[in-house]
This record gives sequence, structure tokens and C-alpha cells, in this order.
Amino acid sequence: MGLFNKKQETEDQIVDRLCGNAGNVVAMFQHVFDTPAGFDSRRAVIFTSSLAGFACHQAVNANKESYQLVTTADGRKFYFGDSVNKYLLESTYSTVGSITAVTDVPFEEIREIVRKCASIIGEEGYTLGGYNPQLLYRETKECWNGIFDNMIARYCMTPSEWPLLFGIVAQNIVSIALEGGAPKEATGKLSAEVMIYMSKLDDDSFLTDGEESI
Repeated sequence: MGLFNKKQETEDQIVDRLCGNAGNVVAMFQHVFDTPAGFDSRRAVIFTSSLAGFACHQAVNANKESYQLVTTADGRKFYFGDSVNKYLLESTYSTVGSITAVTDVPFEEIREIVRKCASIIGEEGYTLGGYNPQLLYRETKECWNGIFDNMIARYCMTPSEWPLLFGIVAQNIVSIALEGGAPKEATGKLSAEVMIYMSKLDDDSFLTDGEESI
């Protein structure tokens, strides 16, 4: 009887629940990016932002939503559209919104990053914070698969919660970076750019598998 009477969580309640679990993911990345010289905040920001963008794309896939597909002349595919943007940019707790909340990057700057992404995505030589997008995508996917069962699936009740979780994680990592002296606006724009770009990628966005490591 109790199961049938259970009230559905509000979005605020979902976020509160995920905030409680996000600390475990943040702690993991603090350990992963700890170096003899201290916490590598820039690399941590890039990687957790990449996971947040990847989570948006995976949520669209899992929910069987549609994309606006862009196919290049050489056959690579990139994924745009409202279905991914609602997780990335448009919802109350969007992944990019989680970053602008702590970095005060103006919305106009975010719109410019979106325009830039649409115009240069797939261009040879383009990097995300100095990293090859293909290699960053591969490492992000490997991490996602590695923590899916013991973290993502345990903490999130639906695929739509995946972007919420990793938006919170990225926000925490950005906040740690800012506390360590990282420039506020530049860090926010870097995080947003990585999220936006990564949300457009899937395996068929690349012609070959990358072999190197970031």
C-alpha cells in the first residue's frame, strides 16, 4: 500500500537527493586528479565538464528522444537539437546553468559558445582546453562505463537524472578550482564549452578510434 501512496519527488527534492550522493563522485575525482604539486583543478574541470555533457547525450539516447543530426562530408555525425539542449541549457537545473551559477558567466557569452560550437565542431585541430576531443570523448566514455553500475545507476533513478548528477559534480569541482585561485570567468567558459561540445558527440562522430591517452 505504501508503494502506491508514495509521492513523486519534485525537481528540487531530486536535486537535494543527488547533491547528497554527488559528494562521493567529487571525492573520487579529487583523488584522481591529486598530484604531488596539488590538485590539478584545470584537468578536473575539463574532465567532469566532459562527463556532464556526455550525460546529457546519454540521457537523450536512453529516453529515445530525437536529435537534429548533422552529417559531415566524410560521414561523421554530430547531434544537436532541443532534446539535448533541455538538459544542457534550458531546464531549471541545466548542466551549463550549474556552472554559470557559480561563475557568473553572462548568458550572452554562453550563446556565443553555442554558436562557436555549431560552426567549428568537427574541425581538424580544434581542442577542448588543449585536449583532442576524440581522446577526451574516449576517456569520458570509459569512465562513464566504469562507474555506471556502482555510482550512476545507484544514485540516479532515471536517465533524466544523469545530467543533474554530473552538473552538480562539475559545479563542485569548479568551485574547488575557484577556491584555489582559478580565474572565475575563464573557468566558467571553459567548463561550459566542454559540456556543450561533448553533448554533441557519439561514437560515429569520429572516423577512427583514438589510441592515445589524454
